[in-house]
Amino acid sequence: MGSSFKIGRAFGIDVKVHWTFFLLLLVFGYFAYQRSGSLASALVTVGLIVALFVFVLLHEFGHSLVAQRLGIEIPDITLLPLGGLARMKTLPEKPADEVKIAIAGPLVNVALAVIFFVLAYLFGAGLPNYRGVPSGPISVGEILAYFALTNVVLAVFNMIPAFPMDGGRVLRGLLATRMGTVRATDVSAAVGQAFAFLFVVFGITSGQFLLVLIAIFIFFGAGGEAQMMRQRETMRGLSVSDVMGTRRRTETVTPWHTFGQVLDSVIHGYQEDFPVVDENGKLVGMITRNEILAAAHSPDRFSTVRDLMKTDFPTISPGADLFKDGQRLLQESGLRAIPVVDENGELAGMLTIEDIGQASLLRDFRQQSGF
Repeated sequence: MGSSFKIGRAFGIDVKVHWTFFLLLLVFGYFAYQRSGSLASALVTVGLIVALFVFVLLHEFGHSLVAQRLGIEIPDITLLPLGGLARMKTLPEKPADEVKIAIAGPLVNVALAVIFFVLAYLFGAGLPNYRGVPSGPISVGEILAYFALTNVVLAVFNMIPAFPMDGGRVLRGLLATRMGTVRATDVSAAVGQAFAFLFVVFGITSGQFLLVLIAIFIFFGAGGEAQMMRQRETMRGLSVSDVMGTRRRTETVTPWHTFGQVLDSVIHGYQEDFPVVDENGKLVGMITRNEILAAAHSPDRFSTVRDLMKTDFPTISPGADLFKDGQRLLQESGLRAIPVVDENGELAGMLTIEDIGQASLLRDFRQQSGF
């Protein structure tokens, strides 16, 4: 995720923080100081917010470790002002696996709540009144009780069946056993968007504007996941070679092409990104339309493609899965096209965003033709 930076790594998973998280700390610390006039009180508030996000991180590790046991790679976890996000390389194929992954996070919070309640009791503290983040002087027992109740709130809130929250994912997993993944996703997304509407109404009438932001995330997240699930179904069984532009249809350049030649290809041709190959047909670089046009307006002078091409870029094989590998690689790289390379390292073609969009046409044709 852009604008995030790595702060650590555990269990083979990078832990990242989005820069807006620190903005959240400043805002809460500022208002705590304004309310109490005490720097110590502001620091207590900031410390409790940090503790809250430690619980959120442990919650995400609950999801991630179960996903890893089920064979799903988790590259990183990112902490955001509205919570955490564990990024999965692939989606679980079995509904039961999705339920296991989704429920693991809230179960971590339940376990933490029990531990903190026991510790709070040992320190002589009772149940706290949960009215937001404390800002005044509080005892160790009260802090432990606050931690316990915070984890209860995290577990309960996340289990609301508002897809794509954990409860919504559990709902989809259960529905998918009876009506299929796509239909289950559509139903779960509709339920999630209905909850988002209720959250907005309650948030506005009660002045809980953070809840309004969460509702917006839920509404668009539900719609986005429903669309992604339909795309996965559309591309099921398709490989990169089924939709890619072949080597014969792909215009290439060499490192010795002049900058003027490649600029002319961009201006007068239809292809936007160009693989760079040597005299043996080996792929040695990549040059994109944006880079070419930026260079045209740059005060620097580039004489050949070699001066401008990049040598660090993703590639994919013709037999790779179109959804799991092709679409994911295009999204993660931010490129409009990636080279397709065969087992000999030679260019086999190009996979573009437009090719991904035409997958539904190919599937419809195959169904009509009986393939």
